[in-house]
Amino acid sequence: MKITLTPRTVEHVKIYWKRTQDQEIRKSIPIQSVSIQEALLQFEASCQPEARSFGRCIEVDDTYVGDVWCYGIDEAEEKMAMFSFLIFEKKMWGKGVGSGAAGMFLPEVFSRYAIEKVGAFSYAENIGSLRALEKAGFQEKERFEEAGRLSVYLERLR
Repeated sequence: MKITLTPRTVEHVKIYWKRTQDQEIRKSIPIQSVSIQEALLQFEASCQPEARSFGRCIEVDDTYVGDVWCYGIDEAEEKMAMFSFLIFEKKMWGKGVGSGAAGMFLPEVFSRYAIEKVGAFSYAENIGSLRALEKAGFQEKERFEEAGRLSVYLERLR
């Protein structure tokens, strides 16, 4: 299994949006609900020089299976960003794709931006996501309940 990261395009955004409308995915990942038009506008904004978000497509054996990204990039004050990944191809769940993609993506983020750490959230019952984040060097910092669900906040230092 060969994991690669590739630049995102408008076509990727459309595929990602459609695939992440799946209720099983939406139930297991804290994902913002936006229209396709809003998703395309967010993508356009991420392509601007002053963008505070940056992402890549995750491919496995040349097949697009998900995205990895950082957002809320703050190089001035907190020197941190938030990190997220989402594998929409369910047959790839539990196969190390998320941790592999994170392991390739985070060094690029740390070299591209003047940040010292990245944070991530996961629902506590999403054991696969938590394991992937831990394999990628994240450490649990806090557990909290929000909207009736137990969530976990993790961080990884440069």
